[in-house]
Amino acid sequence: MLNKLRYSYPLFLALVIGLSASTATQADEMEVKKLATLRSCASQQGVSLISDANQAQKQLLPISQAINRAAPDWNRVQLLLINMGQQANLGYSLDYQAGASVKDAILQIPIEWNLPQPGRMYGMMIVSPCLLLSIPRHGYNSIEVRDQTAQLRGSLTDLKP
Repeated sequence: MLNKLRYSYPLFLALVIGLSASTATQADEMEVKKLATLRSCASQQGVSLISDANQAQKQLLPISQAINRAAPDWNRVQLLLINMGQQANLGYSLDYQAGASVKDAILQIPIEWNLPQPGRMYGMMIVSPCLLLSIPRHGYNSIEVRDQTAQLRGSLTDLKP
């Protein structure tokens, strides 16, 4: 009998560790949706949070149609605007990479921060590429936006739950 218990304890421990690891992974996933990617936004480089319809209309006049089509449920979500700032040509762009997650109460959002490719010709035009995302309202205290090289491109801290 004692011999059977000796082998069952490590098996039980491995099962508990495996279940807790799979549960933690599921809890870390966060639903983020891309609402719009535009070449020109009327805001500066950085990251800003939009919490209600009035703020959205004031701050996002150029992309208000994208917001109206999405019809956000402001009780459940808020919007995150990521702006690249003024750039010299059409070779600059932003896009959302799937896989947003929460780690240590930080919502981590992966994006593609695209620069002009060397040797390629682009239309010369002042642009201000931006990306509008719908993010959950709760479940984190800070937001970090990182590009495909893991470089921090913007962050917001001390967010109210």
